[in-house]
Amino acid sequence: MKVFVAICVLIGLASADYVVKNRHDMLAYRDECVKELAVPVDLVEKYQRWEYPNDAKTQCYIKCVFTKWGLFDVQSGFNVENIHQQLVGNHADHNEAFHASLAACVDKNEQGSNACEWAYRGATCLLKENLAQIQKSLAPKA
Repeated sequence: MKVFVAICVLIGLASADYVVKNRHDMLAYRDECVKELAVPVDLVEKYQRWEYPNDAKTQCYIKCVFTKWGLFDVQSGFNVENIHQQLVGNHADHNEAFHASLAACVDKNEQGSNACEWAYRGATCLLKENLAQIQKSLAPKA
């Protein structure tokens, strides 16, 4: 019986839908990551302007934020389905061209980079290719 319950729980977790986050979530995740990583004020100011220099602190900050969002995992990398849903809402069509463009930005870390570099590499591509869509998805709601 215990095995059956465990299997049911795992199936439930695996099929759980991604919950789209809002601006409040983003600000909370940013604050948590800044504190956890002791990010200096000058870098925080850059992040607030959507500028992410290629340095170790920023790479780990990106990994931290994307992990908290449920968009990146250090074992499996980016979850393109969740990213797509975050950007377009709960009714994302994962067969459309936009999904393919998101998928083109991420890799399976064939390079063997550490998790921070891996997250940074994918995130900077996503930001470069989709900044307007990302900003729109996080804009304050009137």
